[in-house]
Amino acid sequence: MTDQVIFALDVGTRKVTGLLFERGSEGLSLKAVETMEHDTRAMLDGQIHDIPKVASVVSQVRMRLEEKVNYKVDAAAVAAAGRMLSTNRGQAEVHVKSSSRIISEDVLRLEYAAVQRAQQQLLSSPGGKNRFIEQYHCVGYSVVRFMLDGLPIGNLIGQKGTVASCEVIATFLPRIVVDSLRSVLDLAGLKLQSLTLEPIAALRMAVPDGMRRLNVALVDIGAGTSDIAITKDGSIFAYDMVPEAGDELTDALCQNYLLDFMTAESLKRELHNDGLLSFSNILGEEMSVPAAEVRQSLLPALVSLGEKIAAAILKSNINTPQAVFCVGGGSMTYGLTGVIAEKLGMDSARVTIKGKEMVKHLPSKTRKYFGPELVTPLGIADTAITGEALRFYRVEVNNQAVDVMDLGRSSVADALLAVGVSSRELVGPPGKGITLEVNGSVVTIPGEMGEMAKISIDGRDGTLESCISQGDSISFVSAKGGADARLNTAVFLTKFPPFRIIVNGRSRNLMPPVFRGGQELRPETELVDRDRLKVLKTMPLSWVFHQLGMEQELEGGFISVLLNGEKVQIPYGPKVIKINGNISVHDSEVSDGDNIEIINDGNYPTVGDLTPARSGKIEVNVNGGAIVIPAKDVHFSVNGKEVSSDFFLREGDIVEIQEIDYKINLAEVINIIDFSPTPPNGMNRLVLKVNGRDAQFATAIKHGDQLEIGWSE
Repeated sequence: MTDQVIFALDVGTRKVTGLLFERGSEGLSLKAVETMEHDTRAMLDGQIHDIPKVASVVSQVRMRLEEKVNYKVDAAAVAAAGRMLSTNRGQAEVHVKSSSRIISEDVLRLEYAAVQRAQQQLLSSPGGKNRFIEQYHCVGYSVVRFMLDGLPIGNLIGQKGTVASCEVIATFLPRIVVDSLRSVLDLAGLKLQSLTLEPIAALRMAVPDGMRRLNVALVDIGAGTSDIAITKDGSIFAYDMVPEAGDELTDALCQNYLLDFMTAESLKRELHNDGLLSFSNILGEEMSVPAAEVRQSLLPALVSLGEKIAAAILKSNINTPQAVFCVGGGSMTYGLTGVIAEKLGMDSARVTIKGKEMVKHLPSKTRKYFGPELVTPLGIADTAITGEALRFYRVEVNNQAVDVMDLGRSSVADALLAVGVSSRELVGPPGKGITLEVNGSVVTIPGEMGEMAKISIDGRDGTLESCISQGDSISFVSAKGGADARLNTAVFLTKFPPFRIIVNGRSRNLMPPVFRGGQELRPETELVDRDRLKVLKTMPLSWVFHQLGMEQELEGGFISVLLNGEKVQIPYGPKVIKINGNISVHDSEVSDGDNIEIINDGNYPTVGDLTPARSGKIEVNVNGGAIVIPAKDVHFSVNGKEVSSDFFLREGDIVEIQEIDYKINLAEVINIIDFSPTPPNGMNRLVLKVNGRDAQFATAIKHGDQLEIGWSE
């Protein structure tokens, strides 16, 4: 055998079909077709149960083909039984940060978790994880829908929300299917040229790429099972399998007319004819029955099979597809496509048999085969020709070897799925939160976010989406969970708006008191899950002043100040307190936003209380008019700032008082009044008198003096 020859081998439940292609100067041509039925039940429902007997039939098919073309065949392109695919739905949800947009990595992790939910339906018992690794390949999945905060959404990437969820349909292939197929080839003396899945092979021929944007269901009705593959939006959307097919119809004829299996099989193939159908039952009786009567007797079994196929399509597709293509020998059973259309509620024209057109591909001597039976083997050949067969990448995950089935998107995620890494190991779960009941409402304090898993490929940083290839070494460090929520009263109160009041025009913020039961909690008190707390919204005035360090405002007493370097104590009495203009007492309630005024009632010390000295003035009469002259100044400063004498003192204030006495004489008065030093014409003598007596510039002046100041001749 050379590279110019392709041997496509379809190993079915009832028969084995081989197609031999040869490349020539005019391209690829089909040289021979050979089909043989199993003479025992070596296969059941698509699974090889007796490897030597199946290998014997494969060997005979190969030898017959070799006789027809007169050269040896040593390799085969095969398909793993699609009827053994297990399709399961899985759902997962994840809490996301409402402040961050969802990125593609987040979506892939969510899809990964949903696929693992589907896996759990296959193996949910203890130790299932290890058995999954040994028994199944995940051969692909499709997203059914995304949800964000309970509403369906087409694409999560770039969105913001709180809870994102995903539902997928994931498909798994038992590893024994691939292993047993390889064993058959080995016993038959054949090498594995290429491998695909039977539904994919059938789809290649019946539903080409150009049709896959349509929602089409392909049903391969064989002898033991009916395999279903569904396309949508350009890709294979879902797989499913009904464990009944043509043999159930044949068995119904066996029961109805006491026929052996092969006679019933021949009778089933004649149901398209009209008139009388003749056959012998197991009692040796010759029977002639109208075809319409035989078809009527078969109707219950036909309806049962059609209902199950329709139900499986609707289970995976949710809605009725746009078209249904039927292939395989069982699809040609009279009336079956009509029943499927009826159960799906479709126009019968949209449920059709595909494959009759395949006859044009066959050499003239082999056209005795019906087209639908050749759809899958022709698809196997086409896969081998185009080089699009399944590949298995052997990679290592943390030094553990694993085979990854490649369906065109081999990534780190596929390898981790194959090795059984849990979705919980990808994203560290957040720490446990604390749920509190606060004033009758539930408040949740989340734990810290977990750390992400660390992935590297051959020493380079990678992600779940990173592509992998043969021989890659993947290092995976599981994610770490976040710390559980911990908080004390002080931290808890930072999550609430502060208690804001205004004191003498100045805004002050306070943290309200928190009670657990009847106990007021200290700022450092640790809170625990399910605590029932009461945060006060109104507080007594005494509590407010205690928090502000102003308790003395409500009581009389003494305060100590430093006066001109010496410590002195000053007694005082209580002040008048008003809340929103109303006079209040210790127990008066204060609410958020209230305006508090502290008013001195005359008994509270001011800086002026520290000295009897006051700024002084004298009044004198000058030339018949009264004037006022400053005689003494007193300067007050508190903590380095000048203040007036009515400034209120507080504990610990540093006070400076400075007294200044002015010496008032007649010269000081002359400087104050409007007096011209130049004598008017004819007058040259200065007159200075105090209380009628002549005076000098240095004569002292006192309060009430009568002054005469002027010029005379």
